[in-house]
Amino acid sequence: MDALTLLLNRRSASRLTSPAPQGEELNNILAAGMRAPDHGALKPWHFVVMQNEGINRFSELLEKA
Repeated sequence: MDALTLLLNRRSASRLTSPAPQGEELNNILAAGMRAPDHGALKPWHFVVMQNEGINRFSELLEKA
């Protein structure tokens, strides 16, 4: 399948579940994200990868907010 077909047929997940991408799969996702256009703003992308207890801690912060 070519890239255009993938982009035209993509869909967002309404709810993320385990297992999350890890290892080379996660590295490939981050590498692709770093190449996403920023429409000339030239602002560096920032990614936050949460794993294990960090996911629970972030969830608790969101609930409090």
